[in-house]
Amino acid sequence: MKKLINIDLLPNFERDDEELIEKILKGYEDLRAQREVELELRKYFPQGEILFFGSAREALTFFLSILKRIDNRQEVLTQAFSCLVVPNAIKFANLRPVFVDIGDDFNFDLEDLKSKVGYNSLALIIQNTFGIPAKLEEILRLAKEKNIFVIENLTHALGARYEGNYLGNFGDATLLSFNRNKVISSIIGGALIIRNDFLKKDCLENYKSLNEWSDWEVKGLLLGTKILLKLKKYYHLKVTKGAIRFLRFLEITPEMVTSEEKQGIKPKNYLRKFPDKLFPLLLNQLKKLEKFNNQRKKIAQIYINSNLLNFSFQGEPNFLRFPVFSQLRKEILEDFKKDNIYLGDWYRCVLAPCSNNLKIFDYQEKSCPQAEKISQTVFNLPTLISEEEAYLVLEKLKKWLK
Repeated sequence: MKKLINIDLLPNFERDDEELIEKILKGYEDLRAQREVELELRKYFPQGEILFFGSAREALTFFLSILKRIDNRQEVLTQAFSCLVVPNAIKFANLRPVFVDIGDDFNFDLEDLKSKVGYNSLALIIQNTFGIPAKLEEILRLAKEKNIFVIENLTHALGARYEGNYLGNFGDATLLSFNRNKVISSIIGGALIIRNDFLKKDCLENYKSLNEWSDWEVKGLLLGTKILLKLKKYYHLKVTKGAIRFLRFLEITPEMVTSEEKQGIKPKNYLRKFPDKLFPLLLNQLKKLEKFNNQRKKIAQIYINSNLLNFSFQGEPNFLRFPVFSQLRKEILEDFKKDNIYLGDWYRCVLAPCSNNLKIFDYQEKSCPQAEKISQTVFNLPTLISEEEAYLVLEKLKKWLK
């Protein structure tokens, strides 16, 4: 049986994380863990109030709802070539997403951004796709000129730098994700860092009223993850995939995007605080962030040295994933699966997961042609793997990219 390489299936979790999950299931608690998480985050974000949520998308809706209370503008600029949870989060705050095309770094195309900024533009969301920093200097200059709030989305880019400084220290607010396939993972979760002093008080007051996760829900998540980690070694078997689908049916290994979200509907229990019981797991992962990102950069450099760099970048990316292109994407992904290697498909649609009705998310077809074009051929190589595994991926890929 060949070792599993799966870009989506808990790639960050190591033996110590599994042991910690087992301890928490048996009743372990650490009342200091939240404070220690905050102290760890201060290494990257020395200023700002830090609030923890069930997901980054919930944190985004929360922050935009605060902005809506103090400002009459209605539009939020966000890029195409993204996940549909972003426009959903905007719409759940009763605001309207305005989609901007992308450049050759997978982030905002500056000219298209300028053309879509208007009198009704309230905020813009900088995605930093795949952990690649956007062209911050120009974006920040435009936002300041037009008096637009800036949200730095670090769901892909925690630990990446721009001009020597960590991303997340340039805008009015910063989003973090701790979902299972992000930079670090506590199974679920996200954070909002509010850097704008004018907004801190309202955010803190409204945060107090948010609901909590129940103990049985958290135990279900932990149990589902424990089982999922055991199943990973048997992922090549059809029965394993059936077992994983059953766990999702039981909602103890939740879908990355729910069926409601795919229809533009707000899920039940949307907008809750991060579960206290998961702070020890988050802390354990956060302490390994530099190790994880250093390995990602090392593997990305191997890909770059193999002439796979077909995009531009600035700053110091952390390369959560490494994007490549081929008209034979579908065939390549299927061929790799035969060797128990599951590559990524971010973003195989202009908004992912794919939808037959993009109008649900206020996206107009052909409004972002570059994003639509790139989504037809892009796929992603894993970066949190060993050098030996990276060369294995390369050797197999060369047969297709001759």
